Amino acid sequence: IYASICNLPRSERNKPENIIYLGFLPGPKEVGLDRINHYLAPIVDELLELWRGWRVPKTYHYPDGLDIKVALIVGSSDIPATRKLFGHGSALMKCHRCEKRSVYSEEYRKNHYGGVHTYELSNAESHRKHAYEWLQCNSKNSRENHFKEYGIRWSELLRLPYMDPIRFAVVDPMHCLFLGVAKWIIKSIFVSQGKLSMEQLRVAQNRMDHVKLPSDIGRIPPKIAIGSDGFSNLTADQWKTFIMIYSTAILWDMLDDNDRKILGYFVRACNLLVTRIITEDDLKEAQERLKDMAYLIENTYGPEFITSNIHL
Repeated sequence: IYASICNLPRSERNKPENIIYLGFLPGPKEVGLDRINHYLAPIVDELLELWRGWRVPKTYHYPDGLDIKVALIVGSSDIPATRKLFGHGSALMKCHRCEKRSVYSEEYRKNHYGGVHTYELSNAESHRKHAYEWLQCNSKNSRENHFKEYGIRWSELLRLPYMDPIRFAVVDPMHCLFLGVAKWIIKSIFVSQGKLSMEQLRVAQNRMDHVKLPSDIGRIPPKIAIGSDGFSNLTADQWKTFIMIYSTAILWDMLDDNDRKILGYFVRACNLLVTRIITEDDLKEAQERLKDMAYLIENTYGPEFITSNIHL
């Protein structure tokens, strides 16, 4: 568990010497469910003291001293870790940003979030209320029953008076957009649904091989037509490069009209979201493009193809 100081310039805040290591979770297995609270408790104790503030004696820049307060303003990780950190249930139960619950498909044998037109946003007060109720349950069974009904557990982070477990649990673009949505659209929709054949993927790979990119952009190894369904073991950064630079240029003539729109909406949203500077207008447009993409996927392929990542 580590923290970055957001007051530092972007170019400085994530350098190894400026990262604050708050704790190390023991292995070899991942820390389960609410057990992470045992490791969060001492961190929260320190954060509470920092929130109350203290006065730094005079320094070179502040000869009269300086009052300092520290707040934890956001938690960024992959979605399962974010849910665990803030006391939310798994994606098999409900969304951690709204009240929509997943539905199990007998045909595809998996949970989905179909029905993207309807959702009710969650709120911090309700989350805190149900989390505290879970904490007050006096048996393991009562906690399990409460969790099944509301999909919320207690998190030590809720001891922070300013903590908003909905807004502060941000969606990380690396995991959600590229390892989640990008991979799903290309492999589970276009390839698995027969829209892109292995022969077409080989053509796409040949086209990519003739593209010259600037040296500061990471190169994608020749993996597009490798494996049973192509795109073998691409990293998040490689998915990002493929989607934002290659995808529309090399796949456009292979896709039908709806699939072109799905890909185009997603590429536009990624270009808006994955930037160093983003405006509120950019965020609004990106949200609209992602909604357009989700609606079209559901209308074209069915609600079973709306994953938790697409819903988010």
